[in-house]
Amino acid sequence: MKRLVYSIALLAFAGSSAGAKMAVVFRLASPPLPVEAGQQFSLCAANVGTVKADITLQFINVRTGAIVASRDVVLPPPGSAGGTPDPCLATTADAVTAAGSAARRATPAEPPLLVALVVIRHGLFSRASAATASVQVTTAGPAGERRILASIPLHLATLINGRNTPIERVP
Repeated sequence: MKRLVYSIALLAFAGSSAGAKMAVVFRLASPPLPVEAGQQFSLCAANVGTVKADITLQFINVRTGAIVASRDVVLPPPGSAGGTPDPCLATTADAVTAAGSAARRATPAEPPLLVALVVIRHGLFSRASAATASVQVTTAGPAGERRILASIPLHLATLINGRNTPIERVP
């Protein structure tokens, strides 16, 4: 009888609003990217799963920890009816430099470094989302056109235990 009561209490807690606000988080991250004047950075994500992907796109100044740009977006699964929101976030070298000087933790001799981060959230008891992302670095060409310097895929940056489940949970 006690087991039945404990099981019901556990299910009630899991279904309550406090349990629903808990989310499991996976992170995709780029390596630190050097920032030079005139460069632009574009971070784009794609949902490759069967359920919607609730993601946050971010550019972070590595030297200061300042968030340069951030955007939340919910991407429907591939083939869904209806519109798909713009899955990209863009920033410039000037914005990265400004975020670094506002925090004033980096010395002027150190060139800015930028990292692209995609946070994929899903509910504790919901099906896992699957997303992929990459960051593209461009600069102005001789005729004013944008020239691609690099296209870098993001890699899994979340700690995982032996059962392939994330270790951290955030509200």
